[in-house]
Amino acid sequence: MRFDPNKAIQAAAVVLKQHRGVASRLRLLKILVIADREALGETLELITADALAAMDHGPVPSATYDMLKGTSLHSELWDRFIQRNGPQNLQLVNDPGVSRLSRYEIEKLQSICDRFRDADDYALAHYTHTFKEWAKNKPVGGSSKHIPLSDRLEALDLTEHRQRVEADIQEEHELDQLFGRAAQ
Repeated sequence: MRFDPNKAIQAAAVVLKQHRGVASRLRLLKILVIADREALGETLELITADALAAMDHGPVPSATYDMLKGTSLHSELWDRFIQRNGPQNLQLVNDPGVSRLSRYEIEKLQSICDRFRDADDYALAHYTHTFKEWAKNKPVGGSSKHIPLSDRLEALDLTEHRQRVEADIQEEHELDQLFGRAAQ
């Protein structure tokens, strides 16, 4: 459950393909949040493994948001596939493929897109305001606040699985250190 920028880009591309290649930043980020949340609840795994920040318009996947803003070490990679199209929209300019995504993850992303196809962007954001993990970490206007994984698990009534999830994260971190892989 380590953030993988390539996997996050592939997940974003699946969402953009479901929107004919163009979607607002807000819509893309919310769909990724919802898909990660549902995947965690169903499989105890996250699709993007991105950390969440509570912001005014709901939870936001932090590292993905940094990539699209151009403030991440991985922004250049992001820009090879996804670029701005106007002030608020993003456009898929090259297909990154789906090699890092499972069939379940692709279907989950597509189903979230289908479910919210007729919702406007702010209705989608409002929906994420109903998430207990966001409400618990709701930021003061204009700021952001980290949403701990423990709050995400608690909101989904999965606290009994916290040790297993944290052990998986620790094991992956130890493997990264053993093999000299840089943590994302």
